Amino acid sequence: MTTLLPLYTHPLEDPAAWQAVASAGPTVTTIINVHNGPGRAADTVYDQATTLLRAAGAPMLGYVDLDYGHRADADIEDDLAAWHRYPIDGVFFDQVPTADAALAGTARMTRLARGLVVLNPGTRPDPAYAALADLVCTYEGPWPDYRQQPDTPDLPNAAHLVYGVPTAELAHARAVLATRTGGAGLVTDGTAPLPYRGVPSWLVPAGMPR
Repeated sequence: MTTLLPLYTHPLEDPAAWQAVASAGPTVTTIINVHNGPGRAADTVYDQATTLLRAAGAPMLGYVDLDYGHRADADIEDDLAAWHRYPIDGVFFDQVPTADAALAGTARMTRLARGLVVLNPGTRPDPAYAALADLVCTYEGPWPDYRQQPDTPDLPNAAHLVYGVPTAELAHARAVLATRTGGAGLVTDGTAPLPYRGVPSWLVPAGMPR
């Protein structure tokens, strides 16, 4: 089971969220997004925040946008190189294309990544994408929609990102996720349009402000 947590909030804006992730240690793999990726220059605040997570043993992935195959290779390569500024353990490729025609281009980018590779098309791609990554996020969306998804066979390394789960239904949502992906992915009570701004309530230690 791999819990993936997109943490799209600045460490100064919500330091408690970062502390909660640090408290979780190696049980949560956090996706770091400085500024739609690593940003153009090193950010000392993110340097300190990622160092905190590294000291806690929390795995981290650097965010890289593929723009569904429309982004220039050179820009993607620049992002991959820039993530070396931070102590990440792999790469989270977002907005991944799904068609067979884009497979070769996506494979070329994944070969440049170091460590754990996660692809997020947000829906089921061509089955050949499964071989390109450790995990493929074949669902990203709200809980009411997820509940209605058929329990049909998915990619063997599928993960699902489910948001907008009522707090009272989090345990049930996690059970459904475990049935469908072995627990790989995320269920959160964070809501659209910014479901990953902050951390799920289940991750906040007792007594810590959320």
